[in-house]
Amino acid sequence: MINIWRLTKLQLLSSFGLNKALHARDVKERRKLLLLSISILIGVGMIAVVSFGYSYAMAMTFESIGRMDLLLAIMMAVTSLIGLFTTIYKASGVLFGFKDYDLVMSLPIKTSHVVASRVLQLYVLNLFFTLMVMVPAGVVYAIKVNPGSFYYLFFLMTLLFIPLVPIIAATIVGALISWISSRFKASRMINILLNFALVIAIMASSFRVDGNEQEFADMSTGLAGMIFKLYPLTSMYIDAVCSYQVGSFVLFIAISLLSFMLFCTVLATKYKAIHTGLMTSHTSSNYQMKSLSIGSPFRALYKKELRRYFSSSLYILNTSIGMILLLAMSISLLFIDADELGQLTNIPQLSTYLNILAPLVVSMFVAISCTTSSSISLEGKNIWILKSSPVPKQTILLSKVAVNLTVTLPILVVSCVLLMISLHTGWMESLLLLVIPVIYACFSAIMGVLVNLKLPKLEWTSEVTVIKQSAAVIVALFIGIISIVIPLGLSLLLSNINGNLILLGIGLIMIVVCNVMYRYIGAKGEQLFQAL
Repeated sequence: MINIWRLTKLQLLSSFGLNKALHARDVKERRKLLLLSISILIGVGMIAVVSFGYSYAMAMTFESIGRMDLLLAIMMAVTSLIGLFTTIYKASGVLFGFKDYDLVMSLPIKTSHVVASRVLQLYVLNLFFTLMVMVPAGVVYAIKVNPGSFYYLFFLMTLLFIPLVPIIAATIVGALISWISSRFKASRMINILLNFALVIAIMASSFRVDGNEQEFADMSTGLAGMIFKLYPLTSMYIDAVCSYQVGSFVLFIAISLLSFMLFCTVLATKYKAIHTGLMTSHTSSNYQMKSLSIGSPFRALYKKELRRYFSSSLYILNTSIGMILLLAMSISLLFIDADELGQLTNIPQLSTYLNILAPLVVSMFVAISCTTSSSISLEGKNIWILKSSPVPKQTILLSKVAVNLTVTLPILVVSCVLLMISLHTGWMESLLLLVIPVIYACFSAIMGVLVNLKLPKLEWTSEVTVIKQSAAVIVALFIGIISIVIPLGLSLLLSNINGNLILLGIGLIMIVVCNVMYRYIGAKGEQLFQAL
């Protein structure tokens, strides 16, 4: 057990860059740790507040129909579904695709201990999200129902077991996707397409629930039956927590725990064989010599960065899902009128809001599609090659910005044109709908580079820790969201002022910010890059 604990602790500390920061004497490293801690706390607080508000809004509807148990049932199902989704394309990297596999497996440690530490890492990450969703829902349920003392005991104990089954399912699905894609020559493309297909399928099924309050209340019984049928553990969980049934409580824990232990045992037994099967890929043998072409250093760096981007399915999935969702939303609005959508979602004058706030809504998808916040960290130990190359470091950084714009701008332009058609915007609204998101795309790309320069993570063993869990990614995402939320709030508060004037002012401010960041890269980029 001591080996499992040590491996798990080291992996978790390394995932968030805390291990180096905690033992570093450099003041800059301490500041990075402080910045990361503050960002995490703010992010946790925002998630908790949003989760509480969402749970409270749902509780008001369920309270009116006398089915408060549905609140915990739905939130548990949502937690399990999101845990399943996020773990599917994270499991392969954590369990199998880590760079120090040979080093770790050569240690005098049992394979089962290595597997257990890796699975526990997934468990801790999923448990964190479970707490962020379920604890606010549990508090809302306690406020509305005022349950007995057994509720608090059963609720707190079952929290620890909710993520177990989703981890098992996600690992199996993720491994199958990796194995299937590895059987083809274009393995990365197949992997990406399968993951995107799974994401779209999950989201399409979630959109089938109507947002109208009255219809939502009328279908409460059917909704409960659907959730209980698709995921029977939800029924056991509700019986245990809401009805205090000891048998259901024991059965829920036993099924979750025994399934998890059996999964870990089987995985440990076949771990090396599974790893070999997943990491094996086809290579082409028909190599042909071709004439070499000469290009500019920027073009060469751009191509190199583009190849690096498309070489990682996890990188693509984590940074392009926002743009895929934007395109899907734009296409769907061609077939669903905005007024009809407002009636379905019980939001009056939704068409008016979309016409005014559409540029900021589109920019939100752009803000969560930043590739540059992890592009420098992904260089890893090979960063010395770029540092020693006879190329201006500003050119290196701008090549990473160019890749970010390559990912966002084409889809952005197509989506904006589709939105112009579906929303019937005027010429001024159409211009702002296109220009504002483009400005935010430039802002997000340049800002991501600067944040990654300040918060690099060059020592890593799995891409997951850089792409999803590094301090630069968290801080860049937070800055991007704040840069949208503040103008969005101002637009709603200043509704008596012409919305186009507000958006025009926001656009001018963001242009100034982008210009300042660009000049900063030109003045300090060389120094910051060489200091990595």
